Amino acid sequence: MTGSFVRALFDEAPPGTFAEGYVFIASPDLTEAETDPDAGYWHCDIAGEDRLTWSAKVYELFGLPTGSPIVREQIVALYEECSREALQRVRKYALSRAYGFILDATIEPEASEMRWIRILAVPILAERRIGALHGLKRKL
Repeated sequence: MTGSFVRALFDEAPPGTFAEGYVFIASPDLTEAETDPDAGYWHCDIAGEDRLTWSAKVYELFGLPTGSPIVREQIVALYEECSREALQRVRKYALSRAYGFILDATIEPEASEMRWIRILAVPILAERRIGALHGLKRKL
């Protein structure tokens, strides 16, 4: 666990705190993210047509077999409508300014009931442009 303010928000804020999103300027250090036992690591290659890469934990959150093909549009469709709209809004704003964000969202995996998840997204910059987003997702 890192000592960053953003990671503290991600780990400790009550469910629903970020239902409308929370945009931040300072990016947390995610070097240990892939080994966080409570959250799954994800990566979205913006330059590569929103190609997604997930850890096993994120597949589990969405009720999908680990390693199965994932297409962003199909995954976004699993978000409840208000959460999907909030995700699109906060993601667009954050991408336009190279900010990160936290969002609490409800999803309905195909084989499960609706559940809350928390998303932490951090931009990866290459030559002052966003090439990707990466971060953590956890069940609330």
